[in-house]
Amino acid sequence: MKRIGIIFGGANSEHEVSCNSARSVAAHLDAEAYEAVLIGIDRRGGWHRVDSVDALAEAGAGARFPDLDDVDVVFPVLHGRFGEDGTVQGLLELAHVPYVGCGVLASALAMDKNLSQRLLDASGIPTIPTHSVTAATIHEAIEFAESEGFPLFVKPNRSGSSVGVSRVSSVEELTAALDLALSHDKTALIQLAIEGDEVDLGVLQQVDGELIVGAPLRVLTEEHTVFFDYTAKYTAGGGAQLEVPAKIPADVAAQLAELAKLAFTTLDCEGLARVDFFVSTDGAIILNEVNTLPGLTAFSQYPRMWQAVGVSYTELLSRLIDRAVAVYAAA
Repeated sequence: MKRIGIIFGGANSEHEVSCNSARSVAAHLDAEAYEAVLIGIDRRGGWHRVDSVDALAEAGAGARFPDLDDVDVVFPVLHGRFGEDGTVQGLLELAHVPYVGCGVLASALAMDKNLSQRLLDASGIPTIPTHSVTAATIHEAIEFAESEGFPLFVKPNRSGSSVGVSRVSSVEELTAALDLALSHDKTALIQLAIEGDEVDLGVLQQVDGELIVGAPLRVLTEEHTVFFDYTAKYTAGGGAQLEVPAKIPADVAAQLAELAKLAFTTLDCEGLARVDFFVSTDGAIILNEVNTLPGLTAFSQYPRMWQAVGVSYTELLSRLIDRAVAVYAAA
């Protein structure tokens, strides 16, 4: 029986999302093949071995580094900075411990939306018109807004789960949105709002390296929901429904699948990724972002994409672990 170290928590704004993902992963591991070892990172960055996810909140001062001596494979379920950005992946590489998911480079690139967009553009994948600003260049945001028009989205460059994201319809709203985004990262992105449907695809890498794509998922937001925000993503009745499989034309689904795999290989992803697109009202396909550690909660898109094509949550986790073992053995 393999001991699977589930690393969760993290010193960032997505701590609670990660804890929820850890609960789901631990509950759905194949109990006959794996034993879960819970390794939590508290909000201060301390590491803890805990008996339950909830116990992390009550833990005292943690260690500076994790205890991985008796762990066979690590399954990181960290979202956001200091976990999904290549930092923990680098630590695991140094420790020579096999782990599920993308490596250092892909994790860092995908977390930096500005840099990843440049690479995806260069590979021929259409992306959203975007301008980046810092506190020193914040005046450029108004110039971009006047050039592109409203509505616009403002978001932190390196964040996830829609934390720090705002939809703005005026210059007055833009200023407040930039302040919020820059409170989460030193760089903020201003993006043109795309009128159309959000359609997401899950990419899974088989043990032999083959890339397969799950059922497309369409996000249906209710009228009172401005966009697919944190509440809509992680709260039952939060203002959005997930249509799986998405009711879209077969040729559009096929094109999305090919672009998702191209994005996966362009960023040098490994194991899994969720690739989010917009299909505009005129039929154009535009990539939004690539998530190297997609949410794995009960409400999350990625597991549901695979359940829709007959791959249970437990089987999905086993496939990811098998891939991690195979990659480590081949290194």
